[in-house]
Amino acid sequence: MRAIARLLADLSRARRALLLGLSLLCVLVAAGLGLGLEGLVRSHRAEAERHRWSFWQVTQAQIELQRFSATLARSAAGDPSALAELPLRLDLLWGRIQQLEILESWEDSPGLSALLDRLPEMLGVLRLIEEALPPAPGRLPELLARLSRLEEPLVEAGRLLHAIRQDRERARQLEVARHVAAFAAGFLLLVLANAVLVALLWRRSLQAQAAQRRAEEASAHSRAASLLLRTVIDHTPALISAYGPDLRCVFVNRAVVEYTGRPEQELVGRRPTEAGLSPALEADLQAVLAQGQPIAAREREFVHADGSRRVLVVTTAPVAAEAGLPVRLLRIGLDVTERREAERRAQHLIEHDGLTGLVNRAQFARALAAAAEQAASRPFALHVIDLDQFRRVNDSHGQAAGDTVLLAAAARLRGIIRAGDLAARLGGDEFAVLQRIGDPADAAALAQRVVAVLAQPYQVNGVSVRCTASLGAVAVHQPGDPPEALFARAELALREARRAGRGRFALFRPEMEDEAAARRALQVDLVQALAEGGLHIVFQPKFRLPGRRLAGVEALLRWTHPRHGPLSPALFVPLAEEAGLALPLARFVLRAAARQAAEWRAAGLELPVAVNLSAELVAEGHVLALVREALEEADLPAELLEIEVTESTFIGDSAAARKMFASLGSLGVSIALDDFGTGFSSLAYLQDLPVDVIKVDRSFVAAIERGGAAPRIVETVVRLAHSLGAQVVAEGVETEEQLRQLHALGCDMVQGFLLARPMPAEAVLALARAAAAA
Repeated sequence: MRAIARLLADLSRARRALLLGLSLLCVLVAAGLGLGLEGLVRSHRAEAERHRWSFWQVTQAQIELQRFSATLARSAAGDPSALAELPLRLDLLWGRIQQLEILESWEDSPGLSALLDRLPEMLGVLRLIEEALPPAPGRLPELLARLSRLEEPLVEAGRLLHAIRQDRERARQLEVARHVAAFAAGFLLLVLANAVLVALLWRRSLQAQAAQRRAEEASAHSRAASLLLRTVIDHTPALISAYGPDLRCVFVNRAVVEYTGRPEQELVGRRPTEAGLSPALEADLQAVLAQGQPIAAREREFVHADGSRRVLVVTTAPVAAEAGLPVRLLRIGLDVTERREAERRAQHLIEHDGLTGLVNRAQFARALAAAAEQAASRPFALHVIDLDQFRRVNDSHGQAAGDTVLLAAAARLRGIIRAGDLAARLGGDEFAVLQRIGDPADAAALAQRVVAVLAQPYQVNGVSVRCTASLGAVAVHQPGDPPEALFARAELALREARRAGRGRFALFRPEMEDEAAARRALQVDLVQALAEGGLHIVFQPKFRLPGRRLAGVEALLRWTHPRHGPLSPALFVPLAEEAGLALPLARFVLRAAARQAAEWRAAGLELPVAVNLSAELVAEGHVLALVREALEEADLPAELLEIEVTESTFIGDSAAARKMFASLGSLGVSIALDDFGTGFSSLAYLQDLPVDVIKVDRSFVAAIERGGAAPRIVETVVRLAHSLGAQVVAEGVETEEQLRQLHALGCDMVQGFLLARPMPAEAVLALARAAAAA
């Protein structure tokens, strides 16, 4: 680009030199033409003057000759004055004729040459005339004849001179015209050249003016761009500075001033160490200056003007001239402290639970996988913990209270585990601990501490809340098992702990997997039995007191396994719920019970049938649709159907459960609260629950014979139920003494093996007919 600029400049200078040379040539040509014309005019003027002088001399000679002739004629006529005048006239004529001799060197012309050739003859004639004066009478003609001989060459010379004068005048005019034409052409050429020159100069002036305007605009733009660049650089969050080859600062932006806390005048002109900046900066500058190569971006820690330590990503690069030598060293730094902190927080959020701050499931799984690879050298135990009745805490005290319990549980776990262990929240109320162990006893010891510590009451808004924990643990001594398999084994141990009773722990045993496989096989068989009619219903009668009259039945689901024989509902109903069969199982029981009640009604026996439904169905909102479907299909009056639920039904969304039971009540279906007294807050639910029947749990009935608090509890339940307009049914009556005391305490109905065992539908009809016959 610079070479092109120099070439353009050279061309511009050559053009200007050419224009000036052309202008000078035109001036010289015009000057030469002018001088030539002026010389020609002077030459013609001198020649004309000589010719005019020659013609004047000849003419004067003719005039004097005529005057002499006239004077001679007058003297011959007797004029005395003329006679006296003749000598004078003759002298004048002699003088005029003699003066013609000087014309010989004055002008070269044919007329003068002929005249000068006859001049001796003319002088001879004058001598003869002079000798004949004064003229005698009679000689006048002779003298006049001689005078005519003298006049003839003069006249001829005058004529020739006049003709030559005219010719020369015409020639001079033509030559002058030619010279004038040449001068005019030269002058026109000069004018044209000057016009071209002026045009070129005017164009050059316009170009210069345009160039000047462009230069001014470029300068203005450069200033604006410089100001804009400075503004941009000053408002750029990056720290930008420039240094010379001597490592002295030549420029800093506002960020550098604010970052260092030093004014610009204290930084510019000084080396970094002289200005109190980091020695690392000067070292980077020296490295770039020595190598001529930029330094890749790297993180450096510096001290801010406020004293805080900041993390900067810095880079240093040379700014090279044409020769390749660095003329400036550019330093750029970007403060990434907040970004690094944000990344750290984001990474923490990715890896940790947002509520408790414990690691989350994904991060815990990664840690578990890493621990499993090192299990041979560093055995460990995986603990999976689940808070018991946590839904009850949320329902009774609100979600904020539940969060408080979770936070407290997480804090307790942190306090229990050692520094090398890891605690995590897997989700909901489920936690996990990764423990480094020496032998399996270490796992049991930690599990026992966790269960004991988490069982301690929690303080929520000034209220003591109890929420126990169940724990399943698996000890790992050999690598090879993926995290999913380890979690599955811990979950198996957790289920065993729950089946044994809440607030317990269990360690994984290999036979648990066999048991789990057997349970899964039973679930498959249960699905097949449900599809192929392998399940059936039996009915346990309920009797009214006093009199032991049949008042209703409770539908009970039964399954006779092809290989294992009859199985308890306590075994296969939980299996069905785990397999997602709660809904089809409930539909089967409801439809079978309603259909049987309709058949009894057609046979003349209107006997209410009670069906126990799981809390899961109530929570999912399926009960109302199932009941309507069963009633419509069997064409059964709603008052002949009773729905039994446990208190756990209301743990969770109790408002939705109440609304659903209110809808059932509006249909005419009775609501029975089963296993009353075994929960934690049954009295609270009874305040606004549309309950028609309260069933006293068999545990109170079994203890009623032993006295103590059981009779008083049953009495309290009976009075409470009656005050609410509900009837009381006692379950599990097996002795006469239990029956007697229940009657004495005011129970409305009883059921149990003492009066009747669960029986098929035909036996119920026979029992009813026998009672009617008696």
